[in-house]
Amino acid sequence: MSWMNDRPSWLPPLPPPNRGRVLIASGLVLVIATFIYIIIMGYLGGTHTLYTLLPLALGLVFLIVGLTRRNEGR
Repeated sequence: MSWMNDRPSWLPPLPPPNRGRVLIASGLVLVIATFIYIIIMGYLGGTHTLYTLLPLALGLVFLIVGLTRRNEGR
């Protein structure tokens, strides 16, 4: 191993390559599960309240934050 392989101490640390991946995955799970729940309840004739939209909104927030974090390093 050469001395040129070492990272100089004055450089900032590199961010991890998979930033935001957990947020994107959890956001997708929340959004897809909410839509499946809404479709099934609509088919069965059941009712759901506006509280059903809370996981959808939370999933969309997770997706937006995860995608912006993923593109920050570029």
